[in-house]
Amino acid sequence: MRYNKLSVNYSKTIYMLINSNSSQSCNFEVEINDSEIKHTTCIKYLGVYIDQYLSWTEHIHNLEMKLSRSVAMLFYRIRYYLSNNALRSVHYSLTYSHLQCAIGVWGGAGKTALKRLNVLHNKVLRAMTYIALISQESHHCIKS
Repeated sequence: MRYNKLSVNYSKTIYMLINSNSSQSCNFEVEINDSEIKHTTCIKYLGVYIDQYLSWTEHIHNLEMKLSRSVAMLFYRIRYYLSNNALRSVHYSLTYSHLQCAIGVWGGAGKTALKRLNVLHNKVLRAMTYIALISQESHHCIKS
C-alpha cells in the first residue's frame, strides 16, 4: 500500500466475524503492524447495517426509527399545508427511499421484523392520506 501512497487508519479499522450460529463464539485478536484491530458485532456499510448473524435486525431497527420520526414529526404536521403530489414527493424522499435502499439484501429478513416495517409504512400512508385503514399487504405508495 505504500507504493500507492495509501495508509490504513488503525483507529477506524474494525473487523466482524459472520457466523450463522449464535452459540458459537470465536475470541481472538487481530493485529496489523503492532496495532490491535477492534472487533464489532455490527457494521454500517454504504448505509446498510450488517450484523454478525446476517439477521438484519439492526438495520430494520434503524429503519423503524427513521420511519417513526417521519410519521410523528412531519406527516401529521404538514399534511394540511401540502397538496397530494407534494406529500407524495415528501414521502418518496423521506421514507420510501430508505425502504428501497438495498432491499434486495435485507428484504429476506424474517416476517416478524418486516411486519413491523410494514405497519410503520402504513402509518406514514395513513398520515398522508387521512385514510383510517390500509391493507396490511400494502408495500407500494398510493397511486394517484
